[in-house]
Amino acid sequence: MPNKTKTDWVSSARETGGLDHLAVRAVSAHIYADLLPGITNLTDRIACYAFYPWFVWEFRNHSKTENPDEMIKLFRRAECLHTLIAMCHELETEENEWSHGEGLVGRQTLGEVARRILKGETIRLSRYATLDSANGTRYFKHRLGGLGQYYLGSLKELELLSGDVRQGLRYTEQWGTRLAEIYDQPVNGAAFFTAIRSGRIDGTVIKSLQHFCPCHLKENATLRDALIDLLFCRGIGEFSQQHGSERRNTLLLLLDHARAAESVEGHKSDTEGFLASTYSGALADGSPWHPHATLTACVRSWGVYYRHEMLGMATQGLFWAGLAALGRGGRVADIDSYAGWFAKRFQSTFSKTLAKESVFNTIESTRKKQPRLSDWRKPRHEVGLGKRIIEAQKEDEPDAVVHASIALLLSLAARDNDSGSGYADCGLPSGYLDSYEINLVSLKHHCSKTWCHLTIREWVEWLAITWGLRVHLRVALRKLRHQTEDTFRIVPRDDGLWVKEAPTPQWSSPRIVQALRALFDLGLLELDTEVEGKTYRLSSVGRSLLETELGSD
Repeated sequence: MPNKTKTDWVSSARETGGLDHLAVRAVSAHIYADLLPGITNLTDRIACYAFYPWFVWEFRNHSKTENPDEMIKLFRRAECLHTLIAMCHELETEENEWSHGEGLVGRQTLGEVARRILKGETIRLSRYATLDSANGTRYFKHRLGGLGQYYLGSLKELELLSGDVRQGLRYTEQWGTRLAEIYDQPVNGAAFFTAIRSGRIDGTVIKSLQHFCPCHLKENATLRDALIDLLFCRGIGEFSQQHGSERRNTLLLLLDHARAAESVEGHKSDTEGFLASTYSGALADGSPWHPHATLTACVRSWGVYYRHEMLGMATQGLFWAGLAALGRGGRVADIDSYAGWFAKRFQSTFSKTLAKESVFNTIESTRKKQPRLSDWRKPRHEVGLGKRIIEAQKEDEPDAVVHASIALLLSLAARDNDSGSGYADCGLPSGYLDSYEINLVSLKHHCSKTWCHLTIREWVEWLAITWGLRVHLRVALRKLRHQTEDTFRIVPRDDGLWVKEAPTPQWSSPRIVQALRALFDLGLLELDTEVEGKTYRLSSVGRSLLETELGSD
């Protein structure tokens, strides 16, 4: 009997752009996920934390069947209608978009639909809620819309909802029910469900459902207070969650920063200012920031996060500059050749004298000359150097990026101290950093051991290959093996290393933007229209909450 053999065909790896080519952002993500659980970079509107449980609760009240397919059909229409109500209200009032439809699911597709409704047209929700993409009007691909794609993980983490697409969704008996019942009081749930079942929407229907617009959250004190209780972990006796206290402390810290920033003329609270203050302990004018003593560990954790981010920015900058200078399709023979090429190509960024100087002496010299930690608005401060890397990359200036990246690494090394060098306050699991070799612990180690006797030129070569090419190749090989994804930006071939693309250096997104928006939606912060950009100031409600939780100044 002939032997039978079985051949398993291996499909080629899926080529992807990737986001973390040096494995530096993963550490950042772990830190901020612990500091802001229940809020993500995609949960833009806190009102949805009540709207989604309300829909599931109301569906149970209005439906004779609990068929998951029927729920999905009606939910997609409900999500479309929710966005259309807010968009129409925004267009009618011409107020700030963040009070109404900004950040709601399907906004780009449904914005023009809202304009047509206001002009007197009647539209069919089924045209936009469809799962079929053939006609190009579908508002969202995921079967559970933005809830499934963005919010469901957070609502499960907060124990508001459970279930999934196959099993159907369930609201929880404690907080899910509580929020749903409170949300239901000022809105007309019966009219809303009549509208999504009929699917025909005009201006009259939209106007009758206006209380579903997120702008009404600030007016609904009962719902607002319930969401505040949820996010700030108040009422622990009936509700508790892992890491909830970390989120509470971060939100209180954001409010405290807004209160402190009031004393600085021309500067209010925003993401950059908050992170810079946690790192430096100072406000924008260099004056000290003194958060409440119970928030000290939270301040340190965010300061460590930002320090790690700046280390990541410097190494990403060097990696981008090298590949950008080689250009797409550029080639070097091997890793060692790349090191020599890199130092020669960017030798103009450091003088011949500096090139021969030891790293140890250069760090000591930097320590004597660098701005004070509190002067974070100065260009030569670490904060300013990180911003300069981003600016120079956008201007396509590899030499300027290398100059700023080297200066940033030297400044971080010069600023190093026992209390700010590691991750002691961040709760990283034992052995976590083994897979992420570019980190603050290894920075401290290399400063005292590996780099101290190297010249600046030798150090630059070391950075180019050890914290550049070698790390990238290990990260790309790991993703190729475990995820079957090709994320190589410089590709090893038989005849050398070939550049595919230079990856742009980027900051991670630590959920601060979404946290500030949530505090704004809850009426704890107000937008400051007198300062350029999206900045916030403390509201009277926010001030009262701070005094309740932390005491007065």
